[in-house]
Amino acid sequence: MDIIYLVSESGKYGVPAIVLLVIALILSRQKMPLTQKIKETVTVLSITTILAGGGALLNEHIIKTQLQIPRPNIIWLAGEEGKGPLGMSADAFYTQGDKEVRRTMLAQVLTQHAETTPLTPLIKKHWAHETGYSFPSGHSFSAMFFASFLLMLGASLISSKRYWLLYSLLPWALAVCISRPLLGVHTPMDVVIGGFQGLVLGILAWLISIKLILR
Repeated sequence: MDIIYLVSESGKYGVPAIVLLVIALILSRQKMPLTQKIKETVTVLSITTILAGGGALLNEHIIKTQLQIPRPNIIWLAGEEGKGPLGMSADAFYTQGDKEVRRTMLAQVLTQHAETTPLTPLIKKHWAHETGYSFPSGHSFSAMFFASFLLMLGASLISSKRYWLLYSLLPWALAVCISRPLLGVHTPMDVVIGGFQGLVLGILAWLISIKLILR
């Protein structure tokens, strides 16, 4: 289960390293002046920041807060009619202050009910941290955005001899998406919609970037 957690978190913390590696591959093309390398790097980073960051903010501060769909692990801990370890309904839990307040509360619940919630320390920490709303999945959005964007960008700029390295982005993104329901913090629908958002914005980011780069 901890391996699944690490795969999941790579969709959040592993992204900067992936972006830098792909940019390094793109800029390693021969016979390209330094000014062009700088322009391409600035273009890729700017488009990534605007679309990936904007999509993440849209999900976190507008869609999630408007729909207010509880996470499946919170629903499970609430139990039927609020009689589970959480001691209240899922809806009531989300009225208990901000995320930090809910994190403290959930960490205490998981510690007090360790026997009925047999989780590894990493998963328990993850459950306690994920106290926001469920729909859509931010991890899935991020993974699919960067996988689609960087794969298509690489296909446009990198020679076929090295392009195969970027194919690993697809199974990585799918693994991140699959890990979220397996960890119990998202439903399949959360993942499908979040991943679809990432795919659409990733393609849009590629269209804009490649147009600017090739001008």
